[in-house]
Amino acid sequence: MAEKSAVIFGAEGFIGGYLLSHLEGRGISTTAASLGPIPTAQRVPGAHYARNCDVTDARRVDTVLRRARPNYIYHLAAISLPTISWKEPWKTLEVNIRGTLNVLESARRLGTDPRVFVACSSAEYGHGHRPAMPTAETAPLLPLHAYGVSKVAQDLLSYQYFVNYGVKTVRGRIFNTIGPGKTGEVTSDIARQLVAIERGARPAVVRIGNMRPIRDFTDVRDMVRAIAAITERGRPGEVYNLASGRECSVRQVLQQLIGLSRKKATWKLDRARLRPADEAYIVGDARRLKEATNWAPEFDLARTLHDVIEAFRHAP
Repeated sequence: MAEKSAVIFGAEGFIGGYLLSHLEGRGISTTAASLGPIPTAQRVPGAHYARNCDVTDARRVDTVLRRARPNYIYHLAAISLPTISWKEPWKTLEVNIRGTLNVLESARRLGTDPRVFVACSSAEYGHGHRPAMPTAETAPLLPLHAYGVSKVAQDLLSYQYFVNYGVKTVRGRIFNTIGPGKTGEVTSDIARQLVAIERGARPAVVRIGNMRPIRDFTDVRDMVRAIAAITERGRPGEVYNLASGRECSVRQVLQQLIGLSRKKATWKLDRARLRPADEAYIVGDARRLKEATNWAPEFDLARTLHDVIEAFRHAP
């Protein structure tokens, strides 16, 4: 049997690094395409590396794919933080939409009939989330920020390329993904502050924004298994929620992490951390994913939060 191969765009990112390790561990020859250098800790022996790959550069994307001629394309490259999209909405739209279009165009012309995973987002639902009810893929798409809008565009472009050109796209709406190495979101922000408190580098007070939102947290090590499984076994043209289906409030996360601290700490509301708009309830209905792949999460939240704070303790 011929060796399978893959290309990951955005391999220097949080999910991309874990996905690279997962694919290579399964014997899939993988090209890690990145805009900047991949951290040493994320580099995997045997993998191929394509530096300076700006997905908004159509020629560079085309070159990477023509050299690798992969069976699977994982498009993860994006401006991926809603907080950045508040400050730079146009850049968010340009990178995420133009980058997706370039990947899809190159895949269409490649001639190898690859499967193309496009990383979409739970942020697409926005006000389409209904309180106390897990969100299914059929919910309306009503995003609340430019990041969510850009993900809707990626999502629908991927569907269009399947319908019009037969590109085997699989769309994964990724819900909150956390784990060791993540930065720029609530679990890592709390853990980072607690480790600084343990080291005596700051007062024993965790500064926190809105604690009311309820989220669906999935460990990144589970998420990359879901991404690989749905890319290989999902139905082309279809969209899937990639989520654990378990709900947890930000307040509960804060309490669990404070409970893991080696020094007593309290918390204080920091209004500077409040967003202009914040979805109250984001929990995914992942039945479609589970029916297609038999995937189930292996890491519970307690284990993930333990590993997150331990990662900060071992960081310089």
